[in-house]
Amino acid sequence: MKLVPTRRTDYGLRAMIHLAHNPARLSKAAEIAEDMHIPPGFLYQVLRELQRARLVTSQPSRHGGYRLGKHPEQITVLEIVEALEGPLLPGECALHAGPCRWDQVCALHATWSAARQALVDTLGAATLARIADDDLALAAGTLPIPPDAHRRPGAAQAAQTAAPTAQKRSREHQGAAARVRRVRSAGT
Repeated sequence: MKLVPTRRTDYGLRAMIHLAHNPARLSKAAEIAEDMHIPPGFLYQVLRELQRARLVTSQPSRHGGYRLGKHPEQITVLEIVEALEGPLLPGECALHAGPCRWDQVCALHATWSAARQALVDTLGAATLARIADDDLALAAGTLPIPPDAHRRPGAAQAAQTAAPTAQKRSREHQGAAARVRRVRSAGT
């Protein structure tokens, strides 16, 4: 089973990360699309949904664009996901129409509900500010790559190589995050 965001949520998260990097500045949709490798037509749909959820605002004009509807520290990944996908509720039985032996609940209900709640709790605790900080740190090479990274061959090797310098990188990451926070607070 793959547990990954849909394309819609993927693009929404990318757009929100872009906007979080410069929360006080208006960003054109074309700029977001190019920077985050999002098809422009799809981006407009995603931005519209994020506007409905008041996570993004827009200023239509020649010099207009999009910006966050509130500070990145006040936006959770759960809010973004639910704005684009709807509530993460246990809408149906995990066993579908399988061999339920009970009228009200199936044998997998407690386990599946606990797993869903853990996902909701984790996404609810993750702020856009933290995700944007991690994005900058990854770009700067100051955030260690986790051993379970799946994007490129040898990622586990790179993580093992990075382990001895994790403390140094952690300090550098904290410094990069502090710089981003200063830029954000200067823009408000």
